[in-house]
Amino acid sequence: MKYRFLEDIAIADVAFEAFGKTAGELFENAALALFEVMADTKKLKAKEKLKVELGPKSLEGLLYSWLSELVFLKDTRETVFKKASVKITGKNGEFFLSAQVSGQKISELSGKEIAATDVKAITKHLFSLKKEKGKFKALVVPDI
Repeated sequence: MKYRFLEDIAIADVAFEAFGKTAGELFENAALALFEVMADTKKLKAKEKLKVELGPKSLEGLLYSWLSELVFLKDTRETVFKKASVKITGKNGEFFLSAQVSGQKISELSGKEIAATDVKAITKHLFSLKKEKGKFKALVVPDI
């Protein structure tokens, strides 16, 4: 399972858990869940490609910055995304992200691809990243 939406966590917002065997996989899956909140990713084309580099931060701080950056890019580049490829590196408790996201300009879409849910920000409410039994898990509540 890459991610799952949680119905009973945030009544006025949306909430999801993302999973990964590695930190990079967790970051990719968290991005996919976020993308799915904003658009029907199966209907999008990967026409626009953007590189993202972030760090140094704690791993949890980096995940928060990553998801916040994706919302920022959606708003400033007027692009919704369908795919993310993420590489996480770390040294002495500081982590760095190097990623590429791909998607499509909102102006090119008919509206059927865009969800009615516009994510405004990533909240710190219940936000967490844990490593349990060798696997990563994050809880995210985007503000809609």
